[in-house]
Amino acid sequence: MSTRTPWMPTESSTAGTRCRNCDAHVTQQFARVFGDNGDVVHGCPACTTYREMQSGDHLPGD
Repeated sequence: MSTRTPWMPTESSTAGTRCRNCDAHVTQQFARVFGDNGDVVHGCPACTTYREMQSGDHLPGD
């Protein structure tokens, strides 16, 4: 029987995940969905529109 703690999508790690643009707190799940390939968030609902996040316009260009 496993003693691991189940994953809770609304909780973040104790280190906390932050938006690189405005430093707002975001959940780990948000970072996985809207972050870059390293789960780094470059725009969140506090500083970016959902349309920009869905299209990837908030991610830095190459």
